[in-house]
Amino acid sequence: MENLSETYDQYLYALKRGRKTLRRNRRQDLPLHPEVLDEIVNDYDCSSQYLGEIDVPADLIVGTKTSARTLSFSADFMPLLKPGTEFAAKWREVCAYHLSDTGIAEAPTAYEYLGRFYILEGNKRVSVLKSYGAVFITLEVTRLLPPNKDMMAVRRYQSFLNYYELSKLYSIQFSKGEYYSRFQKLLGFEEDHVWTRRERIDIVGLYGRVSSHLKHHKITGEEGDCFLALLELYGYEELSAMNDTSLDKAVASNKLRLSYGHGPYRIMCLADEEDLGLYSEYARSELKDTDFLISCGDLKSEYLEFLVTMSNKPLFYVHGNHDGRYDIEEPGGCICIDDDLVIYQGIRILGLGGSYRYSQDKYQYTEVQMQRRIRKLRAKILKAGGVDIVVTHAPIKGYGDMEDYAHQGFECFEKLLNELHPRFWLYGHVHLRYDFRLKRELEHKQTRIINCNGKYEIIY
Repeated sequence: MENLSETYDQYLYALKRGRKTLRRNRRQDLPLHPEVLDEIVNDYDCSSQYLGEIDVPADLIVGTKTSARTLSFSADFMPLLKPGTEFAAKWREVCAYHLSDTGIAEAPTAYEYLGRFYILEGNKRVSVLKSYGAVFITLEVTRLLPPNKDMMAVRRYQSFLNYYELSKLYSIQFSKGEYYSRFQKLLGFEEDHVWTRRERIDIVGLYGRVSSHLKHHKITGEEGDCFLALLELYGYEELSAMNDTSLDKAVASNKLRLSYGHGPYRIMCLADEEDLGLYSEYARSELKDTDFLISCGDLKSEYLEFLVTMSNKPLFYVHGNHDGRYDIEEPGGCICIDDDLVIYQGIRILGLGGSYRYSQDKYQYTEVQMQRRIRKLRAKILKAGGVDIVVTHAPIKGYGDMEDYAHQGFECFEKLLNELHPRFWLYGHVHLRYDFRLKRELEHKQTRIINCNGKYEIIY
């Protein structure tokens, strides 16, 4: 009798949740009921692979194989029919089994397609278990491999399958196929490293902690991509060592970027000298994986315009000390960020072009003039909550500059570096061929300071 009473209360609780989900999804123009696999793909076009019983993250159970009974559930598998219906009575019977000493003995059968799960038989079992907050549900799974005509899905899914063979994880997934190999590398693993049980527990545990903070800050991006972005920013060891306060601060300080839900970006950085490999018929293939470009100055307008045309990606630039020619014709299709702070895909980019004054050319500044330019940007920096990338033409005093008057760096840049702690400081002006002792890249605390002479790709 006690179980009967509890099954009734549990049904009312689940029904309330289902109706709430239905109302919310209707307002937000989201699916009202579980997805139907038969409406997504024809399984006759797919090959199949029987996986047996596996523990599946409950959040990845998103639909049913056929449309039968779909309207009885909300999109999150909560019931929608009134308590007095036959459906409700059967749901409560399943609930009673769950509460018994033996529990639900038979695993629901399901199909897995592109990393998501669709129930063939056992919808009520899934509904009951989800209503009790199950994190993992054991399913008897057959995998459907996507048809070859959908090449993008095939490539991404093949990357996932390779990763799954190493990790045996469904719970951490990414929006792009290349993110899986990047994830393996960021964890410090070799490309073919098979995860141990201890590694799997530790990584999933960290992912769960990160996930809870993403939800707390209402970050809407793909959780896997956000996790990858944080690994890029802090590294696996540092992120793992963070207590909850530090982890919350890390998520909060990168909220803007994480909200876009993208993983790492490939950024092509340019300065001073045209790269013949880019300024050629091979530019399209060279830039095909680039997400956007940044010019640190002293490059011809026609060169930048060519790269924008060939890549079909945004190009942000600051003026070099020789870019007075831009006054006649600015680079078409490119975005000037000089004396500005722009936000692209959640990445905050600050631009301060020009060099130390050594002649009367336009884009040259004294220390006092550069300080004044920085002060004018304070309000924008404060509003954005900081900066991720600083783009200058001149270097920072003492970081990659030279002793001659024309190529010295700004002292006020060092003060800005210590205030903002950006992830990257990109500059040009000092050609690497001037002195073989010059280094392409330096570090200051968490900031990578990079001379972008010619071309240099970074991942952020």
